[in-house]
Amino acid sequence: MKKVVIVGAGIAGLTCGVYAKLNGFDTHIYEMHSIPGGECTGWDRGDYHFDGCIHWLMGSKPGTSLNDLWRTTGALSDDVKIVNHEVFVRYEEGGRFVNLYTNADKLERHLLDLSPRDKKEIKRLCNAMRVMGDLGMPIDKPMDKMTAGDGIKFAFKHIGKLRQLNFFNNIKLADYVKRFKEPLLQHAIFSAIGGDYNANAFVMSMAGMHAGDSGYPVGGSRALALRMEQRYLSLGGRVSYKSRVEKIIVEGGVAKGIRLTNGEEVCGDIVISCADAYATLYRMLEDKYTPEIYRNLFANPKKHYTPTCSLVFFGVDGEIKEPWRGINIRREKPAGIDRLKVEDASIMNYSYDETLAPKGKSVMAVYYMADYDYWNALDQKKYRQEKERLLQDAKAFLIKRYPQLEGKIEKTDVVTPMTYVRYCDAWRGSWMSWGACGKDIPRYFPGKLNGLKNFLLAGMWTLPPGGLPGAASAGRFAAQRITEALGIEFRTI
Repeated sequence: MKKVVIVGAGIAGLTCGVYAKLNGFDTHIYEMHSIPGGECTGWDRGDYHFDGCIHWLMGSKPGTSLNDLWRTTGALSDDVKIVNHEVFVRYEEGGRFVNLYTNADKLERHLLDLSPRDKKEIKRLCNAMRVMGDLGMPIDKPMDKMTAGDGIKFAFKHIGKLRQLNFFNNIKLADYVKRFKEPLLQHAIFSAIGGDYNANAFVMSMAGMHAGDSGYPVGGSRALALRMEQRYLSLGGRVSYKSRVEKIIVEGGVAKGIRLTNGEEVCGDIVISCADAYATLYRMLEDKYTPEIYRNLFANPKKHYTPTCSLVFFGVDGEIKEPWRGINIRREKPAGIDRLKVEDASIMNYSYDETLAPKGKSVMAVYYMADYDYWNALDQKKYRQEKERLLQDAKAFLIKRYPQLEGKIEKTDVVTPMTYVRYCDAWRGSWMSWGACGKDIPRYFPGKLNGLKNFLLAGMWTLPPGGLPGAASAGRFAAQRITEALGIEFRTI
């Protein structure tokens, strides 16, 4: 039985571990943190649980390929309740509002009432939601293993959808919203996703929700990761926590195992790193095998944007039930948060998950796009001061929108880009990879490194833009690749 050493117990590592065990490998996962999940996590503050990841999960709908993956890995089951929101996000500006309904018919009527002159673009958007909702994510095999016949079969089945996909995938969201004449709609759509993404990121999210997919699993991120860990352990897998990998041991161009920061060395027939790609390539492999495509991406973070953020969580003694997942509000004047000019405030209301707070109470959070370089440059004293300034800004905005919460805030916590670095070794505090497509960004990286045998790179960085579906798929692909390399038929159950 071949021994597989897996670096990282995030979603990619746990998925890889489950599928490797299903195919007869001896596996051991090494994780720097004390719990599984990586960036798919949450934490307790008193009686409140603050969720740091999932807002919606592609693959929540039974019958989809991703749902099969989530069920195989234990992430989802019939016992896990899924919440499907009526409104993806609400946008408010100057006394007006836009509800981005997850139902395309309802959204179309609402947007036409707001801006009849945008009929053409509203129709295009809502029709795309209807058509693309069941496009799915092909995960039967790694993309480089797909034959011309596979491509023709997929294209024939989805030809109308692929035309729509091509349109939205080749235009930045910031440019796409300019096609709307009404500024209110421009602002509402852009604020729903934000960042340097293609329009497809917004459209596919909305399309999935219209199709009854991309719901929220009650219990949140940590509970999902713990279910995956239990599934992996039940198959006989092993995991070591507080075990940070310092180096991947290479002899004669062959990966032989890993060295931990405590000096312990672990041997293995195959090493798969599902950890952060930058940490893997530049630290664990000492930049000896870095592919040029990644060297270019990591060397130019301003050109090749990856998202990070700050979050201010609140545990409040009150319950506010709303039909939307969150609410974006246009500020009366832009605010200077770190070095970014912030025009909106994003408030997330977790009252739809009653497991996160005691009865009659709620968890709420204010979300900010963030500048990693700003936060990274702060000394300890200035860092604490900036966190406090962020907390006060978030608190003021929360109370302004929900005055009934005045005096009812019981717990707070502030997350910055450096939080993701500290707990997850995340490059530049990123929780997804590159959102924009282009010749410089791989749609899929097979994970093999030139000059290095018995090693694979997996995780979200190999399937931009990443996220939980990308991470899980990459983990599955890695297990499939090592199985087939040994001439073994890949098992999925």
